[in-house]
Amino acid sequence: MNKSAKNYRDYKFNAHIELIIMMFIFLVLFLLPVLFTRVQGEISWLHVFKIWKDHSLLIPVFVINHWFLIPKQLHQRHYFAYFISIVLLISLVVVSYYYYDEVLHAKVKIESDPNRPTPIPPYAELLMYAVLIVGVDAGLLFSKKWHETEEKKHILERKNSDMQLEILRNQVSPHFFMNTLNNIYALIGIDTPKAREAVMKLSKLMRYMLYGNEDGRVKLSKEFEFIQSYVDLMRLRFADESVIKLSLPEKYEDVRIPALLFISYIENAFKYGASYENECRIRISFAVENGFICFHSQNIKQPVANAEKGGLGLENSKSRLDLLFGSNYTLNINSNTEVFSVDLKIPVL
Repeated sequence: MNKSAKNYRDYKFNAHIELIIMMFIFLVLFLLPVLFTRVQGEISWLHVFKIWKDHSLLIPVFVINHWFLIPKQLHQRHYFAYFISIVLLISLVVVSYYYYDEVLHAKVKIESDPNRPTPIPPYAELLMYAVLIVGVDAGLLFSKKWHETEEKKHILERKNSDMQLEILRNQVSPHFFMNTLNNIYALIGIDTPKAREAVMKLSKLMRYMLYGNEDGRVKLSKEFEFIQSYVDLMRLRFADESVIKLSLPEKYEDVRIPALLFISYIENAFKYGASYENECRIRISFAVENGFICFHSQNIKQPVANAEKGGLGLENSKSRLDLLFGSNYTLNINSNTEVFSVDLKIPVL
């Protein structure tokens, strides 16, 4: 209801702007004779009144064009019919005026300045002004239609981007849930109390993912708490907790950011960096500086056989970054035979 009311107000505002512009043009047309029609330095009011009478014929041209031809033909995209109608309308007015003025001209002789150059014939002047009035009126319509089309296009693009973001964001939740359940399953046979603790942590994390970010944005402090809980959950799998290090800034502006923006890269570090048999080292750090959030993760690459197959992957995460920030972010992913690292820098919106 509010949206409909807003659209109606916008429509009325645009219609008023069009009328104000056309009224200004008519005002100029009626003022010009007063300013420039002079005989021997004085205003020739007889000549001014005649020009005003001639210009008054433009009013029905505007009225018929604006309130009949444009709504009935131009709005309906009947361009050829509109063109023919306008030509006939202007021709009727100009030809009728020509004959009427020729008859009247024989009766009324207007004093003219002998030093003044021969003026444009009145009927030609009327034709020129009629075309001007119709052209400006139609031009305003096309300008308004173009603006409305661009606005609708922008809204559709934004809705499409929001839908893509929602799809990508929703893909994170089941992927995260699947990986975490696999970790808890592995803990059940090793350490049952830790498995119970993991279930409790998982329930808190899932509550955050389901209800803590309905609008897709969260406070940075909440996102850091979520990441801290997730890393703590992952640490339960290792006897030596020092293999996993997480560094979070102590002081920062608690801005709102897109939710679950970093979890895919953190998951990836555990997915391909965690191992019970080989050397394992995972480093995750955050910094907030100069209006940017800087994320870094690094892990020792494990043999492919030890890594789980499937999952969301980093490609969708990059697509989400593109939709959110366009080109206003930096993502560097480096991989060699031993180490995989991610450096992400996003602006604080």
